[in-house]
Amino acid sequence: MTAAVGPSGNYYNPVGFRTELPPPVTAVDEVMTQMVRFRTDRQALRQLIPSFFELPDEPVITVAHAHDIGVDWLAGRTYRLARVDTQVTYRGEEETVTGPFTMVVWESDPRPVIVGRELQGYQKLVGNVPPHDDRDGGGSFECYEYEARLFRGELRDLEPVSAEGLARMQAGLDRAGHVTLGWKYIPKPEGGADVDYVTRLPMRARLAEVRQGAGTVAFDSPAWEEAPGSAHIVAALKSLPILEWRSAVATRMVDVTLPRGEARRIR
Repeated sequence: MTAAVGPSGNYYNPVGFRTELPPPVTAVDEVMTQMVRFRTDRQALRQLIPSFFELPDEPVITVAHAHDIGVDWLAGRTYRLARVDTQVTYRGEEETVTGPFTMVVWESDPRPVIVGRELQGYQKLVGNVPPHDDRDGGGSFECYEYEARLFRGELRDLEPVSAEGLARMQAGLDRAGHVTLGWKYIPKPEGGADVDYVTRLPMRARLAEVRQGAGTVAFDSPAWEEAPGSAHIVAALKSLPILEWRSAVATRMVDVTLPRGEARRIR
């Protein structure tokens, strides 16, 4: 059987309806984030990270919640996400890139999940991600699959960063290029990989406010029947030793753009 020739143009599924990709640049009015960080054991984390990524000697896990407000390609809608990141280095044949690798991210809207997985290589799942609690000096966030809670983060003793500190943080982000690493893996129906490569995912934003303090995160233990898509993921994250709590951070970002047209395979 000969496969039908697809339509010319740049589309994603369902292709037969000429479903257009989101615009090359996505604009978001505002992004509010909360994140908790902890240092973990390198050997334990190695089991959860693809072997082609290099880990630092003292790896740090970031568990974060973000509230994306006013997303243009969603007609101004808002969605929320909860993610788990760690810093890695990838050495390709032509280039070496260091940045955060998103191990897993749950999002409240299925459309960005589908597009992020199909096009860019984000490790995305649909989740139930309530708004985070943002109060004077602290906050908290949670992530669920259906009604089963997966984890909860707590922030406390948050103090605003000075204007000078904010400028230093912005300069550091600008130097790093706001780049996140992804892994685009699409399996074949009969087994093995149809697509398997590392991606480079840029973002640009201006830090309007940063507060720093202390925090903790606790992973729950849902049964498979309660969270069939996430129970094994949370069990693996829960097994990571917490060797040291690092600073907790809450941010407000504006002038946020996702230059989707610049996302590409790392050579």
